[in-house]
Amino acid sequence: MYPYRLLSLAAVLLLAGCAGPGIYLPPVEDRSAPLSRAPQAAPVEQDTGVRVTPLYDEPVVRQQRLGSDSGFSVQPLYPSGSNDRTSDYSNPQQGQLQGQLQENTQYGSGQSSFQGSSEAPVSANPAVVALLDSARQQQGAGSLAAAQTSLERAQRIAPRDPQVYYQLADIQRQMQKYSEAEQLALRGVALAGGQSDTLRKLWLLIASVRKDTGNLAGARDALEQARRY
Repeated sequence: MYPYRLLSLAAVLLLAGCAGPGIYLPPVEDRSAPLSRAPQAAPVEQDTGVRVTPLYDEPVVRQQRLGSDSGFSVQPLYPSGSNDRTSDYSNPQQGQLQGQLQENTQYGSGQSSFQGSSEAPVSANPAVVALLDSARQQQGAGSLAAAQTSLERAQRIAPRDPQVYYQLADIQRQMQKYSEAEQLALRGVALAGGQSDTLRKLWLLIASVRKDTGNLAGARDALEQARRY
């Protein structure tokens, strides 16, 4: 019986110990205030000992201003206001060709045939002669469009008259329609067989047209053709 009493006493003591307050209390955490995060330290890069050198050095551009005392001057490549088509050719050749054209385009009245001479048209048709005279007067007054209209009427009346083609080509040249002017003059050459004076004027006109377009070699060839008459 005695051992059973000891066991009963031990059980009572154990239960009493579990029911009483413990010696160690758990910590109480205050959740009423928000928790602030502690700042994290920035990661520290470790020096690996490797250095990267660029393959090419970056060029350094320094702007310099040239003052009046710098001793440098900038000259334009081409003179201002120069719109001549033949400015890229040498002046001696151009001047020589211009002189030859002026020498060969003087007629009895002292005027260039390209500006309208006093020579009467060679056409035998009175209507064509009247239209050519009217075109000369309109051309002299600067009415190139009216002169062109008169010459086109004369061309419809006499489509094989070289004088009509000569004057019409001259009008086209003054209107800077150089391709049309040369074609009309060459057509007049084809129709002016045996008319030395007309052939000479046509070839001189062709030389002038080619000079205006910068074709100096072609202009010299046309000038040689004009000297044959």
